[in-house]
Amino acid sequence: MKFQFLIKSLPAAFVALFLAFTLQAQKDPSTPMKPLSQDAIESSDDVTDTEYSKGLNLTPEQKAAFKKANKEYKEKSKAAKNAKKEEMQRLRQERIRAHKATLSPEQLKKYDEMLAKKDAMRKERAAKKQEQKAAKKAEKKAGKKKGE
Repeated sequence: MKFQFLIKSLPAAFVALFLAFTLQAQKDPSTPMKPLSQDAIESSDDVTDTEYSKGLNLTPEQKAAFKKANKEYKEKSKAAKNAKKEEMQRLRQERIRAHKATLSPEQLKKYDEMLAKKDAMRKERAAKKQEQKAAKKAEKKAGKKKGE
């Protein structure tokens, strides 16, 4: 009798242990990681240039070559990012056309309203993000002036 109880409760015990370990392993979900801003990337490149320059004892010609390679990389990565954005926009439009093709006129009207609302929210978030970015940049600039 006890043996059957143990066999039946064993899977539940394993699930409980698994969940306990999973919850312990997770990081704080309230602070999601954000991608680095372009300013952060550029400033890290400057630090890297300085590190390489000092660590490798680079000549002025080598420093110039490093700087040129970094500039070319930035331009190419920016172009690749823009190309990806354009491709994603094209795919979204394709999906919307496919959705619209399957809807009745009443559904189409409501779908267009939903898309407009979603687009307005997206534009609002983008404007808010731009404001925050401008404020942060101004704050950083003011901090630099105080330090001078």
